[in-house]
Amino acid sequence: MQTRNVMIAVLGVGCCVLLITTIVVTTTKSEQELRSCPADYVTQPPVILVSLDGFRASYRERGLTPVISRLAQEGVFAPYMNPSYPTVTFPNHYTIVTGLYPESHGIIANKFYDPEFGATFALGSSESQKGRWWGGEPIWNTLTRQGKKSATFFWPGSDVPIGGQYPTYWYPYNSSVPYEDRVQQVLDWVTLPADERPAWITLYFDEPDHTGHAEGPDSQGINDQLVRMDGLIGQLVTGLENAELLNCVNLIIVADHGMAGGGLGWVIKLSDYISDLDDTAYTYTGAFTRLDPKNDSDEVKYDMMRKLACQRTDMRTYEKSGLPKRFHFSNNRRIEDIVLDLDDGRYGSVSSSYYNNGNHGYDNYFPAMNALFVARGPAFKSGLELAPFQNIQLYNLMCHLTGVLPAENNGTLGALNAMLNTPGPIIPLPEVEQPPAASFPSETELPDRFGVSGCPGDLTAYEDWLSLLNMTSEEQARLESKHAPWGLPRVLNQTDGLTLLHQPDFITAYSSSLKMPVWSSFSLFGAPTGTPAFNWTSDVRLNADQSVTCADYDSLTNVTMAPLFFPGFSSDSSQSKIPYMVSNAVPSTEQQQRHWQDLMSHLIARWLGSGSLNVIVGPVFDRNADSHADVFNSTETFPQLPTVLFAIVTRCSIGGNITACEPQNLESRAFLYPTVQPVENCLESSEYALEFSSTVRDVRIITGLAFYPDLSFDDRVRLETVVHQSLW
Repeated sequence: MQTRNVMIAVLGVGCCVLLITTIVVTTTKSEQELRSCPADYVTQPPVILVSLDGFRASYRERGLTPVISRLAQEGVFAPYMNPSYPTVTFPNHYTIVTGLYPESHGIIANKFYDPEFGATFALGSSESQKGRWWGGEPIWNTLTRQGKKSATFFWPGSDVPIGGQYPTYWYPYNSSVPYEDRVQQVLDWVTLPADERPAWITLYFDEPDHTGHAEGPDSQGINDQLVRMDGLIGQLVTGLENAELLNCVNLIIVADHGMAGGGLGWVIKLSDYISDLDDTAYTYTGAFTRLDPKNDSDEVKYDMMRKLACQRTDMRTYEKSGLPKRFHFSNNRRIEDIVLDLDDGRYGSVSSSYYNNGNHGYDNYFPAMNALFVARGPAFKSGLELAPFQNIQLYNLMCHLTGVLPAENNGTLGALNAMLNTPGPIIPLPEVEQPPAASFPSETELPDRFGVSGCPGDLTAYEDWLSLLNMTSEEQARLESKHAPWGLPRVLNQTDGLTLLHQPDFITAYSSSLKMPVWSSFSLFGAPTGTPAFNWTSDVRLNADQSVTCADYDSLTNVTMAPLFFPGFSSDSSQSKIPYMVSNAVPSTEQQQRHWQDLMSHLIARWLGSGSLNVIVGPVFDRNADSHADVFNSTETFPQLPTVLFAIVTRCSIGGNITACEPQNLESRAFLYPTVQPVENCLESSEYALEFSSTVRDVRIITGLAFYPDLSFDDRVRLETVVHQSLW
């Protein structure tokens, strides 16, 4: 065993409310349990984090793990914890202790090449032991920097000098160390004197992952390992009980990912589609397959992608910048140019027939990739089932439990406060001034506004539908209650030149700087009438300095002028020209519009059949594919082609009027549809929608918009962070 010290940075945690009676009863029980603990455990209950590698969430349903089930009943559990993409061991273990996506911390796989270092990272290699590979701040560094101790009995990265630091107590990885000895060492650490005792401890087992690969997730071997792993957790629990410390520690049991079946019939030989692949690309094969063309031209890359795309229904081909945003797997130089998204169970190879009986590394939406989460201790409520969440949230949670400020990370402060007896601090939404509402022009101004956009549909005289735009402030307020029932989205950046535009069927925040709407919000009740297509026309509420023109669009190449509020959602034929005002136009492509109209006219229309909906839509600018809103400079001209269009759809889970729905009954789905994909995969509309779905949180970060501002933090963070693996 070796001893070292550590250092690094900051953040926090939040608050979620359940029934008041539940909080009171659970808190009282925890307080009573804590009173029986030694005083130094009361002030700082140690956190023990146990990883059962490859423990698929559904394994717990087999009835073979009574100790883990007991801990779930006495504490909190989730039906599953969503791993991060790729669903691989090292990336996810390091995500758990940093709160960072793999693209952010840099451990993007178990083996990968860094073009700047000119070196390859591989498990067990001397390179992997160099701190330069490991980005972010692991929690053991966070603890040491803030004067607290940590201990790891194995954890990826813990035996590496990250930032020149190690945990206080640590061992170099050695798979031959008996599992029982590992458990005993954790018990020894927990019972150290207060000034030596670590505040945070890890315990790692490489099962049931090892057996899952060898024998498959449905094998007798896996069942035997589940019994074995449960026995080891039992050894830990019994040891804590014997020391009278079970109620004095916060115990968290997780997995890094799940496990899917495999077999010879699911091997995908890529040389069947690219015969010279070995000569033309560096390849990383398996469940998580990537290709790095030796010729780095786009022409070669796209030719290779075209040879693979649409060849099989169980394989999708992406360039790294074109991966679905929910993967968070584009913004790192170590990610190869081409990533293959395989159905679970499939195994990519160049020409080999090698296969495993169990595999992981796939899309983190696949249920077979779901990971275990159970927690018990004085900090946690009792008998609570949580909504599924992503493992990026654990770092903030553990920092809160150990009383340290987290370093910057991808988690959301307070996202897991619903499980806690004493929620931590939250970061409230910034207060921003609501944009002014546009005024309707006077009779003398109106004729000059008819042709301000220079579009084919511009009016030459007053038409009756214009009166629908001339509203009092009271009428505008009523529309806001209808179309933005939880508050108007807040624009947290690029706030200059914003104007609110109220239409009977939707509300828009229009940017005279970007020359397009930044969001439109509308509620749908029953089947809409829709409207036929019209030529684009000026919005008479905008003057020449504010309005985009049709000439502006004519100057853009391969760009179509598309309505953001879908005309098919118009409620009345008398409003048929309103969706074709230039204030509702966004630059788009024919490719994007094909998918966008599928979302609007097929999927949203179908979901409308089960009750009313609220929909918020808008453009996204993410030109560097870092999943954060772009910052524009003063020399740029607009309009420009957005990189993505977003949609957030909210419904009431019990049906009824969306505007009257109790917050706890609200459900959301979010989507980020790319503007251009040089090589497309063959997906039907529901498959495409699921592939390019996201969390509301992802939309918030990539747009710089804040949604549901009038809801409580608890309700808002639930809607923002919940992970959905299916559509409605």
